[in-house]
Amino acid sequence: MEILVTLDTIKNYEGSEVLKFPPGSLVTKEARIFAASKGIKIYVGDELLREPFPVNSQPAKKAVISVIGEDRVGIIAGVSEVLAKNNVNILDITQTSIEGLFTMIMVVDISGCAVSFEDLKKLLEERGKSLSVRVDAQREEVFRFMHRI
Repeated sequence: MEILVTLDTIKNYEGSEVLKFPPGSLVTKEARIFAASKGIKIYVGDELLREPFPVNSQPAKKAVISVIGEDRVGIIAGVSEVLAKNNVNILDITQTSIEGLFTMIMVVDISGCAVSFEDLKKLLEERGKSLSVRVDAQREEVFRFMHRI
């Protein structure tokens, strides 16, 4: 039986030193990175998983982008185009449209961004204006600090 071990799964065991999952379990990259940062060893069956190595030897620097406005064609494409042109990778995205209102949240990797974070924010805000939506970008650590309990 395959089990998917996600970041949330590992967070439930924070404080543990060793986690063991059945053979065939799949452990996401984010879960492995979090476990390594907390000193948690993960075993799948009898095999110890090695610590993940960041892509291009550069750890991810994340940002959270939110988009709010009236739903219309091209919002996702417009925002994604700005990100792609500036070498920003989309790690996760969720969007919904309810009664004509559009919302989207993206988690992106800005470690390889071709411009400064402030310049990226300006470019996203400008694109948002052209799409008649509000686009906000925050570094992940700022977002988490502002929304902690």
